[in-house]
Amino acid sequence: MEVEPSKMSDWIGPLKQSFAEFRRRRVFRVVAVYVVTGWILIQLGSAVFEPLGLPSWSMRLLLVLLALGFVLACLLAWVYDIGAHGIERTAPLPQVSADVAGPAPGASVAVLPFTDLSEARDQAYFCDGLAEEILNALASIRGLRVASRTSSFRFRENTADVREIGRALNVAAIMEGSVRKAGARVRVTAQLIDASNGYHLWSESFDRGLEDIFAIQEEIARSVARALRVSLKADAALDIGRNAPRDMRAYEFYLRGRQIQSLKSSDNWTKAPQMFRRAIELDPDYAQAHAGLADSLAQLLIWRIIEPEGALDEALAAAKRALELAPDLAEAHVAHANTLSLAGDNQGAVAEFERAIELNPELYEAHYYFGRHCFGSGDHARAIEEFEAAHRVRPDEFQALSLAANAADSLHDPARGDALTRRALPSALAEIAADPENGRALYLAAGMKVRLGDVEGARRNIEAALRLQPDDFGTLYNAACTYTHMDDPERALDLLERAISAGHGFREWIEHDPDLESLRGLPRYREILARLD
Repeated sequence: MEVEPSKMSDWIGPLKQSFAEFRRRRVFRVVAVYVVTGWILIQLGSAVFEPLGLPSWSMRLLLVLLALGFVLACLLAWVYDIGAHGIERTAPLPQVSADVAGPAPGASVAVLPFTDLSEARDQAYFCDGLAEEILNALASIRGLRVASRTSSFRFRENTADVREIGRALNVAAIMEGSVRKAGARVRVTAQLIDASNGYHLWSESFDRGLEDIFAIQEEIARSVARALRVSLKADAALDIGRNAPRDMRAYEFYLRGRQIQSLKSSDNWTKAPQMFRRAIELDPDYAQAHAGLADSLAQLLIWRIIEPEGALDEALAAAKRALELAPDLAEAHVAHANTLSLAGDNQGAVAEFERAIELNPELYEAHYYFGRHCFGSGDHARAIEEFEAAHRVRPDEFQALSLAANAADSLHDPARGDALTRRALPSALAEIAADPENGRALYLAAGMKVRLGDVEGARRNIEAALRLQPDDFGTLYNAACTYTHMDDPERALDLLERAISAGHGFREWIEHDPDLESLRGLPRYREILARLD
């Protein structure tokens, strides 16, 4: 009897799916290994059982045990797999719902923070720095989409399956790893995992001296690019060690400084310059340490967390020295641009920001801080352009678009501001869902919510941020902006006064911030602002 095509597909489809699942769980591999091993045992038994005087039923027992073992091996292969972390339970295939987003781009990856396996568990700064260097190198490759540090590092302590992380970040692959550092030796293990099925695409371990850490990072980045079939047309883009220090102790202090700068509370940033100064003492010709010092001082000056006297001159000198040592280091041009901006040299700052972007168009910080400079100097149209360019580099980052909305308000284009806010808010809410104690995401989401009419939601977010970081300048300042929009000027002024009570705050920025527009006619506002003179 001939089978109808429609009926044939009813059983062929499930058969193909079952076959694919057997392959995914590597059952066929176990079967092949078991059959070969069993055949060898049978041949060995046939040859030695009789000469050894074993009873005649011994061969039958061996065959029965092999048959039972075959069933057990297949069951274990179905349930467990041997991966980079040892024996692991095989996760089921993810369930695809009808409303999921489109598939992740094939050439896309997220770099998770590396796990610290050092004996004292005191190398988190080193693990983060290593992973971030690899992330930045991959982000410089055209055609490869890399999830931002902000998004991927929120999975630091997350036990979610890599397929869940892949869906959350909309990437095709996940790179994770571990670091065991002991004295001058370091062991780095890295693996790239297919986010759609959990398969390992590539993995390798490196056991070398600490001075080889840049070569390890570069090798990992190149291996990831090859595994994702991305063409490396510009090899120099992955030359991670081109500005490596001569003294690896300087590198460790540099990483400590960068880790402090990445903290969510701005009140901890004052410790970062100390780390960079220590790196420079150990290696005076370490360009990135000079750029880091200039950058960290600039951030503190922008927020008026430190007094400008002396600090601005030190920042300018550090930026110039970084450029003398590494003229093509884009990060050094950004640091120099920020210091020139603070010194009031608008033309020089613009030239330096543009040079940084020319050297590395994918450098988020170049676009983001250029946008801030343009906003502070009143060039709101260019500010929006740069904030949107920053967002294109890191599509899962929300701060640039939220500031672009402020610039649109300054251009008296609230409709564009609302549109920018609607684009930014989902990313902020996703960050809060993943990390409920992220004060920065909470206070920025509050400002966006109140703009879009969700006043009660905004109040919940901003009060949660204030409970988490009651003395943090950034939290207090943004809370003041939020309460201004909630028509509560007294609460807004209380928060603004607390924010700048220690001399914190960038007067030019505050004077141009449209969020505080309704406060400017109030005598108390003018009194508070006068303290920044």
